[in-house]
Amino acid sequence: MANLIPIDTLKKFSLFQDFKEEDLARIQKLLHYRAVEKDEIILLKGELSDQLIFVEKGWFKSEKTSKEGRQQTLRFIGPKEVINEYSVFSEEPNAATIIALEKADIYYLNKSDVEVLLDQSSSFARAVIVNLAKRIQILLNHVENLSLYSVEQRLARYLLDEAKDGIVRRQTWKTQAEIAAHLGTVVDVVNRILQKFERQGLISISRKLIKILDSDRLKAITEKFE
Repeated sequence: MANLIPIDTLKKFSLFQDFKEEDLARIQKLLHYRAVEKDEIILLKGELSDQLIFVEKGWFKSEKTSKEGRQQTLRFIGPKEVINEYSVFSEEPNAATIIALEKADIYYLNKSDVEVLLDQSSSFARAVIVNLAKRIQILLNHVENLSLYSVEQRLARYLLDEAKDGIVRRQTWKTQAEIAAHLGTVVDVVNRILQKFERQGLISISRKLIKILDSDRLKAITEKFE
């Protein structure tokens, strides 16, 4: 069969980490491949979907749009993450729209196959519960961030969370507009705060990365109350 997901890749998804090799080989044959183009919508808010989606390659965003056209990015979704548990398990319409930020490769399981796995594998069922619990925690943290902290604090927290070894790498799709939508603000405000942080010696900005120069002072910003 063409486009089978590699077993080694399948093992990296949290839902399948406890599966034996022979079980993974069976699941491998149930997964359907789909190539996704940049800006393609794979799930639309308000529509029903019965596919559990696994991201092998590429990045997506989960967003909602107000009646006035303002966009709020709930989270960014990358390789080895799972999409659409909510609709598959609740049989409710999609809660958000999922859009590809770049070309991507995904695989999906139909709901009927997911239900068989839930019945046959307690480890799969546990992994689903853990995954959903983590998702709820991420959304609760996001709500807290938007409701309790200033934009400056949100941006400082974002930089600290995204940094690896003091570096925030800027993927092609990770524009300041995307960051602003995630933080619940507009591009001009993000630009202004980044320039302020740079003047204060907290960060240095180049085209492809942001370097954290003073993580202690950035952390202090996230902790202050205004």
